[in-house]
Amino acid sequence: MSNQAVSAIRFTLFKNSRESFLAALDDASIHHSSVMQFSRQPQASGFVEMISALSDAMPWNGIAKVIISWVEARNSRRVMIQMKDGSLIIEANGYGAKDVERLLKACAGVTVIDTLPQDKETKALESNAAN
Repeated sequence: MSNQAVSAIRFTLFKNSRESFLAALDDASIHHSSVMQFSRQPQASGFVEMISALSDAMPWNGIAKVIISWVEARNSRRVMIQMKDGSLIIEANGYGAKDVERLLKACAGVTVIDTLPQDKETKALESNAAN
């Protein structure tokens, strides 16, 4: 039996981010699982996914690269990393993979948001190109 700790990252996916972010994780062969939440009190309307592995086997760099490439693909995307002490939330936009990897190792959770559906951004880009 191993004495290694298990690492886990909780991703809360809002708005139009679920399909595209989970597809990006799948494309990178990063295993994730849905988490069902039950509460007696009102909750935010996000979907929760969990990535967990033994600490030595956690694909930290792969997850960081997925976050960076997913955010850079569209202007409407944001990823916020909440630190364990709860006092700091860092937006991943503008950081490199090594920095995001370091932040993930110390995070309490990650919030993933895409404010526009794919078809609306495509239409907006086509409209701007026509003008």
